Amino acid sequence: MLRALSFVLILTLAGCSEPNSSASPREDVRVPASPIARCMNLGGALEAPNEGDWGYTVRAEDMARIKEAGYDTVRLPVRWSVHAMDAPPYTIDPALIERVQEIVAQADAAGLQIIVDLHHYNALMADPDAHYDRLLAMWEQISAAFAGAPDSLILELINEPHDQMTVARTDAVNEALLSIVREDHPDRWVIVGSAGWGGLHALLESQPPEDDRIVLTFHSYEPYDFTHQGAFFADPPPPTGTRWGATSDYSALNASADRAAQFASDQGHPMFLGEFGVYEDVPLDQRAVWTRAMRKAAEDRRFGWCYWDYATTFKAYNLEREEWIYSLQRALFED
Repeated sequence: MLRALSFVLILTLAGCSEPNSSASPREDVRVPASPIARCMNLGGALEAPNEGDWGYTVRAEDMARIKEAGYDTVRLPVRWSVHAMDAPPYTIDPALIERVQEIVAQADAAGLQIIVDLHHYNALMADPDAHYDRLLAMWEQISAAFAGAPDSLILELINEPHDQMTVARTDAVNEALLSIVREDHPDRWVIVGSAGWGGLHALLESQPPEDDRIVLTFHSYEPYDFTHQGAFFADPPPPTGTRWGATSDYSALNASADRAAQFASDQGHPMFLGEFGVYEDVPLDQRAVWTRAMRKAAEDRRFGWCYWDYATTFKAYNLEREEWIYSLQRALFED
């Protein structure tokens, strides 16, 4: 998970400590139903250079636990690029493919949908032309490896394009990758985002592919100085002590939610808030307030959502105690 420079979703504060859920779109704004409702990101596992490097390894029991808690989907970020050859034919390590196939099977057995993406391809962001052929070759292999997978598998083309991956370039890459995927997966749901670290502002400027089985996505960690305050991996970390929840916070973000809904309605595609969360060292009551507002704003507009993340630095589950962080679970499931 990297910084998402996005506008954010939020509900209007109706003169009290809790947001009012009256922020549903106008009658002429019709957001198609999302195939994803409530999702949990399995961050920090295969997103790391090697599974376990960042303190989390995906376990079959996690799938059962997530399903029992009320989620219908998990999202698996995968750093394919560090496990593929640098020269043609750009072969991906078969062990990684087998591991992802194993996790997909575990999710399906637990009754969960699973999103598999292409995550943290940093070299592509810096020099798209030099890595274009390699990117396409990796997707040819990923697509073939999951041909015949259950319908519970959803594919996501590229996570948080940024730097030299502009909106226009990302539009072109999305078209090329979707064409590859459709050879093996003519009817599978595919998630498509845009540039600007996957932010809403870039998505609103994009031209999604013409396809009736895509889901639009954006990520939001705004305001960044709130969600990432004190985060050791930020450069530099925003200072601690920032609070969130004023009336102005709710009302400003509500306008952005409406823009996202309008775009989804105009394009005729479902919308998916693919990442949102607050760093673990922010006071828990503040994490819960922000998380609840974001989740409710998404649900009020028929967006699917996926919390970042399960068990690492934005965690909703405490691995040491082997239990959910209940304040966050309530924020994700209760009004």
